[in-house]
Amino acid sequence: MKKISTVLGVFLFFTIGNAQKMTCKELIQYRDVNLLAILDAETAKAKQLQKNLAAAKTQIENQKKLLEKAKTDSEVKMAVTALKGAADQAVSILSGLKAAKGALKIAVSVASVADAINKGKGRVDVLLADNEKAALATAIENEVIGAIPVVSNIYSLYGTIKDMKELNKVRTKLMSDIATANTNIEKVSAKMLGAMNGVKRVNDYQYYISDYLKKNCASK
Repeated sequence: MKKISTVLGVFLFFTIGNAQKMTCKELIQYRDVNLLAILDAETAKAKQLQKNLAAAKTQIENQKKLLEKAKTDSEVKMAVTALKGAADQAVSILSGLKAAKGALKIAVSVASVADAINKGKGRVDVLLADNEKAALATAIENEVIGAIPVVSNIYSLYGTIKDMKELNKVRTKLMSDIATANTNIEKVSAKMLGAMNGVKRVNDYQYYISDYLKKNCASK
């Protein structure tokens, strides 16, 4: 274990130590070409998450319809089992987004971009990618926190139903809970769409890099 740690330490030392400041020419190329590619890649990931949330919402709606139509104990059991799978899918997606929110704290600024430039292209890549993820995670924070408990509690409530008479007593409350969960998922999806509008952030990054070029390079 000690040997592995030593090797890793040496690797990191040389990797960080040999990181070279981006040249003005490289930085202009980065600003005008690479920057958009990085933000496009992060936006594509966010769009996939948004699709996953939409799929989870659709699944919950479909299983709700099955339950509404259930007339026998076996039909109720089948609908409840299917609903649990749909709810678990939504909880998994939302929990992942909540975890991402807690992991990203980086703030982009002229100073942070300049510092990254001085540490090499790899560090600029990391800075901008992290900030794109952070923008998405911050936008959905409140909705994620609000949605997880509602979706998680749906199945535990269904699990208490033992017969059709009991089902009819709680059906209205259960439908309300599902509607609330789906409303929260819709809010998350809408926030994600807003966060994926990267025009302003692209302009910010381009401004920060242009500011650095203006201060440190003869050619803009």
